[in-house]
Amino acid sequence: MLIVLFFRWLFGYYEFTIEGKFPERFLNLASRNGINLWNMNGGKNKLKATAKISDKENIIHFAQKSGTTHTIEKEHGLPYLCKTYKYRLGLLAGLVLGAVMCAYLSGFIWNIQINAPKGINEYEIRKELRELGFYEGIYYKTEDVSRYERLLKLNDDRISWISINIFGTNAVVEISPKQVSDKKDEKEDSQENAVSNLKSNADGTITRIEVQNGTASVKVGDGVRKGQLLVSGIMEYTNGNNVFADSEGKVYAKTAKTITLTVPKTYNKITLNKNTVEKQEIEFFGIRLPACVNGSPSGDFYKTTEHYRATLLNNDIPIKLHTENWQGYECTKTTMNSKEAEQLLKNRLKLYKYFLVNSGENYILSENTKLTEDTKNYCLTVQLEIEKNICEKSYIEVKEKS
Repeated sequence: MLIVLFFRWLFGYYEFTIEGKFPERFLNLASRNGINLWNMNGGKNKLKATAKISDKENIIHFAQKSGTTHTIEKEHGLPYLCKTYKYRLGLLAGLVLGAVMCAYLSGFIWNIQINAPKGINEYEIRKELRELGFYEGIYYKTEDVSRYERLLKLNDDRISWISINIFGTNAVVEISPKQVSDKKDEKEDSQENAVSNLKSNADGTITRIEVQNGTASVKVGDGVRKGQLLVSGIMEYTNGNNVFADSEGKVYAKTAKTITLTVPKTYNKITLNKNTVEKQEIEFFGIRLPACVNGSPSGDFYKTTEHYRATLLNNDIPIKLHTENWQGYECTKTTMNSKEAEQLLKNRLKLYKYFLVNSGENYILSENTKLTEDTKNYCLTVQLEIEKNICEKSYIEVKEKS
């Protein structure tokens, strides 16, 4: 039915009225000559109907022949619109120009969507593509998109596979990262059946021993040096047989660690002032145009940047607003007293101990601090007593006698 309505609108149709003593004669003549009428209704000596514009002359002839009068009520369809607006050339020119502009603008990239995996920054990929010449506003119909895929893959070692897909005016960049295997895992896989010992990676006094595989070579209370054997990969049984094993376990020891934290006595103190400058630029199809008369200020300023993208009907369009906010500051030389320095150094020490404890199996047993100063700096010397796992795996090569 929709197709019928479309063709009727395309070729035009009109509504008319037949009046006279015998409108039935008109219907008989129209029916015999194949005139298609619809939406017919009427009353006494009157008939209303709708027909194609191409049948108008025949309908007028049959109305005269049947002794009735023919009156046009309303015309519909494309021919009627063309007739109405044929003297409005500006409207026709605008319609043609709009169609040409839509066809031309559809060849540009309006939006680039980057689906980057974890570990690859989307901003970095967008910047690399722009440097290669692929950006929002490029006329892609004259470009070889596969060239940008090859160049980006060559320039970025993190990318294993890349695909740039064009959907209308949108470009979707799909990226697959390289599978970088962990060297430690490769080593463990290659030495799955190897023989290993556990050696000490620090000096200390043994406090706990937890051996899952192998033979402990030390006991609680022993003092050990860095590089000393802790757990042997040679296991001896009561029957005199020896078995080689991959040692597994943990050996904890008390170790000493000394660190020195320093802060300068004089430092530059930064204070914000009331000098602010805002600079705006409008980007249209990759071309940036200034939106204000302000330029980049000179002097002591720091800059923050904001980017806004225009949307239309929940779709991104290639119009962006870039705003640069410049905030002025003053730098003054300030001298720090001992109390301020001590408080700052203790805060740094708390941060250091937090990362020390959370970076592995480290337990702080005690600490001793001492604040000193010289001509330029305040120094906080910290002596820490730590309990930690000092095991370090050492693989050994076993050769069988031929």
